Amino acid sequence: MTTPDSLHYLDQLPAHHLAVLRALALLPNGENKPNLLMLLSLNLIRDAHGKALNNDTLGAVLGDLEHRDAIVRTTGLPYRVAPQARNAVLLQLMDEQAELAAWGELLCDHIPLPRGAPSAPAVQLRLWLAILQGRAEPTAEWLALYQQLMQNGSGAQPQPPFKRLFHTAAGRALFDRLDDDIQVQLLMDYLPDANWRLDHFADGYRYAVARLEDGYRDWDDLTGQLLQQALWRADFDQVTQAGAEGDGLPVARRFFLPVMQGRYAEALEVVADWLADIRRETKKRTLDLPAVLNAFYCLALIGSRDDKRQAELKQAIAAGVRQRHGHCYYVLQHLLTVQEGAAVAASVQLPDASVLNGFDGLLLALAAYWLDVKQARTPAWQVALTAFGQQLQDEGYAWAAQEVAALLQRQFGVAREQPDWHAGRQLTPLVDIYRRQEAWQHALNALKMLGAGKETPLTVDSKDTRLAWFITVAPHGVLMEPREQKLGARGQWSRGRAVALRRLLESSDEFDYLAEPDRRILRQIKSAHDSYYGGGSAYELDGEKSLPALVGHGAVYWADAPDVRVDVVAGQVTLQLTEDAREIRVRLNPSKIAADSEVVWDKDTPTRLAVYQVGREVRQIAAIIGRELTVPLAAKAQLIDAVTSVAPLVPIHSDLPELAANLDTIAADSRIYAHLLPLAQGLRLQLLVRPLAAANWCKPGSGMESIVGEVDGRTVQTRRNLAAERAALQHVLSSCPALAAADNDGQEWQLPEPQQALEVLSELQQLDAGVLECVWPEGERLRIKSRRGLPQLQLSVKRHGEWFVLNGQLKLDDGRVLQLKELLELAAQQQGRFITLGDDDWLALTDSMKKRLEELALLADHVGRDGVHYAQLAAPVLAELSGEVGEFDADAAWQQQLALLDTLRDYQPQLPSTLQATLRDYQLEGYNWMARLAHWGVGACLADDMGLGKTVQTLALLLARAPGGPQLVVAPTSVALNWLSEAARFAPTLRVRPYHQFRSLVELGPFDLVVVSYGLLQLDADAFAAVPWQSVVLDEAQAIKNAGTKRSQAVMALNAGFRLAASGTPIENHLGELWNLFRFLNPGLLGSQERFQQRFAGPVERGDKNARLALKALIQPFILRRTKSQVLHELPPRTEITRKVPLSAEELHLYEAMRQQAVDKLDQLQGTDGKQMQVLAEITKLRRFCCHPQLVLPDSVIAGSKLAAFSEIAEELVENGHKALVFSQFVDHLKLVRQWLDEQGIAYQYLDGSTPARERKARVDAFQRGEGDIFLISLKAGGTGLNLTAADYVIHLDPWWNPAVEDQASDRAYRMGQQRPVTIYRLVAEHTIEEQIVALHGVKRDLADSLLEGGDASAKLDTEALLALLKGEL
Repeated sequence: MTTPDSLHYLDQLPAHHLAVLRALALLPNGENKPNLLMLLSLNLIRDAHGKALNNDTLGAVLGDLEHRDAIVRTTGLPYRVAPQARNAVLLQLMDEQAELAAWGELLCDHIPLPRGAPSAPAVQLRLWLAILQGRAEPTAEWLALYQQLMQNGSGAQPQPPFKRLFHTAAGRALFDRLDDDIQVQLLMDYLPDANWRLDHFADGYRYAVARLEDGYRDWDDLTGQLLQQALWRADFDQVTQAGAEGDGLPVARRFFLPVMQGRYAEALEVVADWLADIRRETKKRTLDLPAVLNAFYCLALIGSRDDKRQAELKQAIAAGVRQRHGHCYYVLQHLLTVQEGAAVAASVQLPDASVLNGFDGLLLALAAYWLDVKQARTPAWQVALTAFGQQLQDEGYAWAAQEVAALLQRQFGVAREQPDWHAGRQLTPLVDIYRRQEAWQHALNALKMLGAGKETPLTVDSKDTRLAWFITVAPHGVLMEPREQKLGARGQWSRGRAVALRRLLESSDEFDYLAEPDRRILRQIKSAHDSYYGGGSAYELDGEKSLPALVGHGAVYWADAPDVRVDVVAGQVTLQLTEDAREIRVRLNPSKIAADSEVVWDKDTPTRLAVYQVGREVRQIAAIIGRELTVPLAAKAQLIDAVTSVAPLVPIHSDLPELAANLDTIAADSRIYAHLLPLAQGLRLQLLVRPLAAANWCKPGSGMESIVGEVDGRTVQTRRNLAAERAALQHVLSSCPALAAADNDGQEWQLPEPQQALEVLSELQQLDAGVLECVWPEGERLRIKSRRGLPQLQLSVKRHGEWFVLNGQLKLDDGRVLQLKELLELAAQQQGRFITLGDDDWLALTDSMKKRLEELALLADHVGRDGVHYAQLAAPVLAELSGEVGEFDADAAWQQQLALLDTLRDYQPQLPSTLQATLRDYQLEGYNWMARLAHWGVGACLADDMGLGKTVQTLALLLARAPGGPQLVVAPTSVALNWLSEAARFAPTLRVRPYHQFRSLVELGPFDLVVVSYGLLQLDADAFAAVPWQSVVLDEAQAIKNAGTKRSQAVMALNAGFRLAASGTPIENHLGELWNLFRFLNPGLLGSQERFQQRFAGPVERGDKNARLALKALIQPFILRRTKSQVLHELPPRTEITRKVPLSAEELHLYEAMRQQAVDKLDQLQGTDGKQMQVLAEITKLRRFCCHPQLVLPDSVIAGSKLAAFSEIAEELVENGHKALVFSQFVDHLKLVRQWLDEQGIAYQYLDGSTPARERKARVDAFQRGEGDIFLISLKAGGTGLNLTAADYVIHLDPWWNPAVEDQASDRAYRMGQQRPVTIYRLVAEHTIEEQIVALHGVKRDLADSLLEGGDASAKLDTEALLALLKGEL
């Protein structure tokens, strides 16, 4: 094995081996192989042949270094430099400052420093860089920050820098080369804690003492710490020499040494003068002393035996507890109690002897001896104390070791090897500071003082302040949280302010209102600490042992129901005897009592907690009978005899008539009682029975059949009918479906939400009083005042300008009248059908009425002083409501609107005779629907699936409307040419005017049809806006989805008698697209964009089903959508295959490194401005890498796995006579595919955004004629408007965000005219972001379906969603 000083092989290692070691030596937590490879690549590290390292060569390097014991690796963890090699590597690197700087810059980018909450690894890296580069000021800054992080941290923590360096010879050599100011900083980081812990410092002490006259004495603080070391090591010559402490406080000579010599008064005068000076300088009254100084201060105060200084000692011990200096202070607190006249508590618990360490261990051992703690008298404690003294001796702490030796001699009679050690140096052993007494002496003294009448006066509870306890009881234990409550002006206690257990423990005198039960509870608070930098202390309260003190306490509440006061009562343990046909069962109640139980509890009711203190006799019974004892019937007499003998110890409950033969019997109360208590804004309840009025509550159908109790002063018994109780409970549950469906634990139902609670309460109150009665232990909190439905609602409607204005009212049982506006506001505030009326009063609405009110609120454009305003096009929805309410008054304008709607049902459009096509049935239905809406004067959205003939249906309507004036079709450039050919084919009587040819709108008249692209419309927007169009058709209308674009503005400016939007995907991403579409079709229907977002978009995207249904009801009359599966039964089958492509190991390693680098980079970005674009850029980079490494790394020689997968599919298709459309969103990806096709000699067609319009048509026609087996198409350029039924395969090389775009592309082949089955391949790189994008496709598809076909989901990707995608969290 390699030892710390056998690292000469480092000089012979190749440069790239050293580079790996140096990177790992600087990285605080090591690194995994992919990231390490990336770092080496970024630092341009090459192997011995000048080539970049790859996965294989790096693996060989790591294997060699691991074989040399230079690095270590645990399965599942990163590679790390071996501890014995780290300092040697850093020493070498210190000589290579240029390389150190390069690694520093690269690693600081790799482990960035987050703002606000810097991480320990980031700070640790920068600290070591500053040390190695000799930068003193940054070293001080990073060291201070690192100390702060360590103090706030928990768990295992790295060693201080000094200790890590002095662990090896190489580290000591490195330390020796550092400048003095950096050396001093590292020493002062380590020494204060080392002086308290008496940590390993032998080598460091020798080094530092040798440097005292060589520069170190200029630092007073360092000199003071070194002289403390000299004292602990009994190096008294260093302490007593002149000028030993420079200009600083001569603490070692004037305070510590006098305490060690037994001159306590003199030492206290020194520290008093020093504290007075510090207070004058700092203006602070309270000062926290360093750990060692505070410990010696306590020793001096104890040794002074001055009663007047008792308060100082109490304060110093409390400071030690507060600053978490160690376990010793908790034992010293008991010493204070003894000095005040009390006995040593029998419950004093010492930590495990293994914690004896440093000054804390020394003081702990002394205090345990002084108090005669039982645990400190054991042989195990002697062994631990002996080992502790030997450890101190081995570390060179001679004085501390001799103090332990003196204690061992005094406590256990162990002879000292140097009995005159203290006397020879004029020192007093610390064990002699306090006059020890044995425990029985402390107890007798306490009894004597108690008998003499000396006692601590009980404090009287404050009138306006108290300590309340908020409890949680669970099978695994009891949690108790103290809160300070104030009494308000109205006589109500506040909710309370949390009080820290530490404060209650250390400063209980501050709480003068504490009752005696509170003080008993505080004695159960325990604490523990750890950590090199002083962090980590936990204060815990033993809730189980504290429960008896809560009996009768007036301020106990449930933690999960802080308004519910809990009665904690003393339960009585009983012995139950139950007889059946064969045997008698004997058990204790509660059944959880065991032979080792001290306290058990039982939640009798939601407001009552029974606490059972289990005495010695009951524990003995539990040990004898266990959980249950069964006795044969033949031994009944013996059992009764035995039970009678224990009757004085525990009450008996029995079904045996021999034990209750002379008791009167009365009928049991068989009703179910619903115990209702507040829980948050709702309720919690238990269903219980109480067979006897004065007896305990019981769970229905379980427990003892015979119950003995007291009624009117006489003892009686009753017999329960358990079967009838179970039947009654089942009747309640079957009659209350909301209760049956609610969560319960078999004992209690929790209904924290008011709507759920009111639903249950409503059901319970409908039951017969002889079956169930509601009980409110804390008063009735929820009252249902009235129940109302649509028949009780009165409405009126009238026209006001362009709006219909709705008013109404609802009368309640108490005569109160709610106006419609108020009713809508109240209903909007509640999720369910119950509406709050104030003061715990509620109105219960029927489900149908609540649904209608929600619909009315959502459909309303705005609420005015004169009523609720609705768009005129919302009339169909309002018309449905008119037949459901009790009264509906309407003006003439409303009647006219209804009449118009009725005429539409009777209107029968005629198909134009000049249409040169035979429409299918569904197409004829589509034509009739559009014609009726045009007749009404409203816009329409034809949203048929791609390939169902939206163009021919629209041409039929344009023919019908042609005599009325010129008409306009706006379409993408790729689709405009299709319109020209389709119009010539199906509607030859229309005069088609392609705008891109004529660029003129003069002399337009009937039968003129202008076809223009969106781009040209935007360019000549004013000219188009000036024409009064008979009809305007937007094809692929999703092109205007963004409201703020100039394209959208140009469309909105058009003047048209009828407006039609044709789109197979009217909603691609989010509902804002739908709003803009309807702003064109039927302005005002969906209100303003802000109002639409508030009413519909926001709620629907949050999953609000009611908002979705209301929006669907509003737009449904104006949207027609049919899918292929619904109407084209003759289409051949369509098969979709998602083929997952595994990346090679090299690809996967690089991909993961790029992904993690992107995440780290984005985590450093502050604010949100532009963040989404940066996230998208990083995601796009990863997606391109998934397509082929060369798309991101042009010089990469790594083969693309996805290209290989495509090649395999393409070769098979061509060999079997198939034709395929191949789509990609990246043109350079298609370029790589073209190169492969050229190499293979496969004929193909190609089309992207740069292809001219006429050339596009020529290539499409060529492919349809059979020229080419493959058609390469960029997704955006050729995803719409093309008819390519010659292909029977579609291959998507990379997934796009929106599946609708992919579906449109696929439908170039799968449409009317296709005779062969179509197979669609999606190539998805496995274990990459592409898989997550495909997973999102289902959510995206549901967006349109949720409105058009009744689905339930909608979504859009914001910045946070994109980041989650990048991190692999979606």
